[in-house]
Amino acid sequence: MTRPLVMMDFSPAALAALGAARAAFPDASPTVLHVVSPDTDPHPGGYAREHEGLAALGGGEIALGPPAEEALRRAGTGQYDLIVMGTAGRRGVGRLLLGSVAERLIRESPVPVFSVHSPPGDDHRPLEQRAWQRAVQEVRGQEAPAARRVLVLTDFSPAARRALNFVRTHLPGAEVRPLHVVEPAALTVPFALPGVGDPPLRGASARFLEQRNAEWEQEAGRHLAELGGGEVVRGDPAQVALERVAGGGYDLVAVGTAGRGGLARLTLGSVALRLVRESPVPVLTARGEEP
Repeated sequence: MTRPLVMMDFSPAALAALGAARAAFPDASPTVLHVVSPDTDPHPGGYAREHEGLAALGGGEIALGPPAEEALRRAGTGQYDLIVMGTAGRRGVGRLLLGSVAERLIRESPVPVFSVHSPPGDDHRPLEQRAWQRAVQEVRGQEAPAARRVLVLTDFSPAARRALNFVRTHLPGAEVRPLHVVEPAALTVPFALPGVGDPPLRGASARFLEQRNAEWEQEAGRHLAELGGGEVVRGDPAQVALERVAGGGYDLVAVGTAGRGGLARLTLGSVALRLVRESPVPVLTARGEEP
């Protein structure tokens, strides 16, 4: 059974994430967590409003501390398989839900992160109490789509394999479609190609690139066969994935991330970040195991 930790700040984005997670993992028993920053003064009567907001969702927990630190601490205990959060807007990292919290969770979480981009017009600002109650009722009246078809964007890295394994383990009834995208002008490839080196930084001929890309496609096909099958196409990885999910054929997209060196080190360049920010369906990111 999946054990999600849902980050809740009482915003439309966070509420949408909770609904999507419940639909994707119907047998799960999520822990809904609201983290209050230490420098936030409680309302008169303590945190009664926050408790009421959580009660409307069926219950939850309140913790004091930096939100990212608390989420990472809990994720590291082994009690959770997944962190769930909402994102909002298209204006870069500053528009991710909880500000830098989302960036840090994607980069450092020891468990995969399930991100849901809220509809246009929604954002990360908490709703007032009456608006929150109405929003909860509206979400209960709507049924989020289950994750029946999953697109897994892979570069065959440990992080990508972890994303694929998580999907297959925790969504056993889903149709999983691994996809590898060959970037025609890329300077490097994700694996060794027998007899083919990397192109020079300048002046790579079209003939060299075409030969290299043909070998890349063949080797990627062999790697996918070892994973149980999949598809190899050419293009920009983020754009290809976004076009696939925008067509309505997928309910979830999964991708690996790598390292602690900032969002620039996300696997496949900035692909994972762009998917989290723009995908119309939930995005599952998984970080590779630490060496």
